[in-house]
Amino acid sequence: MTLQAGNGENKVEIPIWGQCLLWGTVIIFSFLHSSVEYTLEDVVATLTMVETPSAAITISPSADSEDPDAPLEKGGLLEAGPAITLVHQKPITSKIRTTLRHLTSQAGRLSHWRGLVPFVFYTISNVIVQNLLSLVVPRVVPARVIVISSLSAILLSRIHAAWTHTVISLPSSKRFWQRIPPASSWRQLWIPAAVNASAGYAAIYLSIGFVQILRLDRAQSELSTYSGVQWCMFALRIVSLMAIVLLGGLFVILPATVTLVRIEASLLPEEEETIIPFDRTFGGKVVPTILGGTGSIDFVEAWRTFNWEARRRLVKLYIKIFFIMLALTIIMAQIVLLEIWAIMGPAFPKMIADARNGNAQGEFHTL
Repeated sequence: MTLQAGNGENKVEIPIWGQCLLWGTVIIFSFLHSSVEYTLEDVVATLTMVETPSAAITISPSADSEDPDAPLEKGGLLEAGPAITLVHQKPITSKIRTTLRHLTSQAGRLSHWRGLVPFVFYTISNVIVQNLLSLVVPRVVPARVIVISSLSAILLSRIHAAWTHTVISLPSSKRFWQRIPPASSWRQLWIPAAVNASAGYAAIYLSIGFVQILRLDRAQSELSTYSGVQWCMFALRIVSLMAIVLLGGLFVILPATVTLVRIEASLLPEEEETIIPFDRTFGGKVVPTILGGTGSIDFVEAWRTFNWEARRRLVKLYIKIFFIMLALTIIMAQIVLLEIWAIMGPAFPKMIADARNGNAQGEFHTL
């Protein structure tokens, strides 16, 4: 591999060991990044969406009961009993470390990647189905990407539910295909699956619309003519766009994801035990099938029963995940740069200097 910088005067040949080192680092980083992302964004986040904080009852003896020889008064007979206190326990998913420790204690160290097999199967199936649908759905269909994504999610909704059941339930000898809900559950799953699949695209279209409304698509050709006030207005437009993107994530994507996961969780068979506390009745909102109900939470109540405390906990989790992934990316980027410097030697600072001056034209050639 040869690196050509500048006008071709400086050429640096990267030896085979250097190539192996760089490619090995990239592969390890990709694996580590995907592993951490799956554990936090998929496993821990799903458990956070489902957990129902439990309450513990503590019984403490009264002051009079500690002295058996104390005389009893008629008026104090009812007050002489033990004091009963209802204490709300802290949610397991309130901290990432607490969640991972709980998973390890309940299902072993590999539980950090629980549900990985059905997740990979669903991801590959989703890609295949979308490619097939792209051959069938005409290009003239409005919002064609949303239509294809929604149809694929609907067709694979039961497989996604099986993944959710694998993540939230205790370890079992069942294979993931044995966890796939019955065909009758499709009536409860197809709407939230379609909404969740289209929510991300809807947020993107919303952001693109505001880019045009705020005239940011024309800003590149106008920057050279901006004065001080115009630069301030440009900064305000950028901040406004960032706020729109953030609101789209909070009020479009997040509710759609939570609603789908909670509806899937409500379809968990009664014989399956969950790995975290979970109220299957959703505060009495779920009507069992033997009483004429659907046996699952409906679309609206799935989000309503996810109270504000749980929403704040989930948002905090996503903020933590963002900074963890950012720190991991920065660390790995520094490692790669250090390896390049060690391989190239003095030629690396020269290449950086040329790049800063706008004269570098890097080309890699495999020898």
